[in-house]
Amino acid sequence: MIKKLLFVICLLVPTIVFSQTDIQFEIDNQQDSVYYFCKYIGAKSLVLDTLKSQNGMICYKSKTKLPEGIYLLKNSNNFPLTEVLVSNRQHFTVIINDLDDWSTYKVKGNAKETKLYYELMAKVRKTEADIAALESEEGYHPENWKIADSLKKDLDNFEESLRIKKKGAFINTVISSLKRHTMADYWDDFPLNDARVITYPLIENKLNTYFDNLYNDAKLINEEIDKLITKTGDCIAVRDYLLWYFYIKYFNPKYINLDDVYIHLVDEYFMKLDMPNVTSSMLNIMADRASYLENLKIGAKLPEIGDVYSIEASYIVVVFYDKTCQKCAKEGRILEETRERHPEMVIFPVEINSTDINNLLSKYDIQSTPMIYVLDKDKHIIAKRIKAEQVELILNMD
Repeated sequence: MIKKLLFVICLLVPTIVFSQTDIQFEIDNQQDSVYYFCKYIGAKSLVLDTLKSQNGMICYKSKTKLPEGIYLLKNSNNFPLTEVLVSNRQHFTVIINDLDDWSTYKVKGNAKETKLYYELMAKVRKTEADIAALESEEGYHPENWKIADSLKKDLDNFEESLRIKKKGAFINTVISSLKRHTMADYWDDFPLNDARVITYPLIENKLNTYFDNLYNDAKLINEEIDKLITKTGDCIAVRDYLLWYFYIKYFNPKYINLDDVYIHLVDEYFMKLDMPNVTSSMLNIMADRASYLENLKIGAKLPEIGDVYSIEASYIVVVFYDKTCQKCAKEGRILEETRERHPEMVIFPVEINSTDINNLLSKYDIQSTPMIYVLDKDKHIIAKRIKAEQVELILNMD
């Protein structure tokens, strides 16, 4: 009897090891033979595995468990089909009758949080669509705001009703991240100390909304960045995600007076923290650029180049260009037309296709051509990284 039992256990062990994760999708009206199972990193997705459809089932299997998070299924054309919340319960089947209607999604298997996620998203999407429709008609029906407000409260109550008592439940993290706030308390409930929040796009959407609506003041933005980094606590994954998000966003900021944000990120974080995949050579490049940007802030004197300091004019437009660049030629023609209307302006062209190219690119922070600086009569920078047609606006405003 014992021998038989051991034999059965030996037969089962390979199956148990092989099927640590077994997620299947049964989706109506899907004819592809190949699909892609992807993980999110913020709003970006990375293919984890190529899946094949067999007998109408799309299967992802692995010998090891997936990290908890929200994953994405794409078709053979790389088009997103659906998301799936993966908790520590990773043996289940998702049955979908209509990809556009989350209320049709069914989950077979012991995957409570996955089921709750689809219930949550079905309610969120329907409610948000209803609210958008009501708000679009407020001009004709002023009382719509009351109905919309009632729907929002109902949605909040529904979300709270889905919370489970299990400690560390991922569905609770998702519910917290969905809380809707004003700018003043925007991040109050968002769990930035939970690494799982970077496994779905919401974090990037919230960051874009919040920082795009902040007043464009470098000191204010730096303060807000510091607050968010503090909220990550000991969660290195979210901290590093945020730092790279801000680094990319403010490397070439939309507004010309935000160089101090880049400098702050480099000096206070990248140079002080031990971050994965940041080499010493990368740090040297970052530090050098931060140093150059100190000399290229709005209001600073442009580091001397050629005989620009000897020019006497109310305005000097320094243009770094490449003679093979078609855009440079076009921008040059616009600047010439502007000069005809503004004789107080002098154009100072600097060709970067020279033996001194590397020094020029770094010293004057030239990321692309043409690169335009507008100087006042004392050679102070009053505008930079602008298009040729914007120069006239600067002259008229000054």
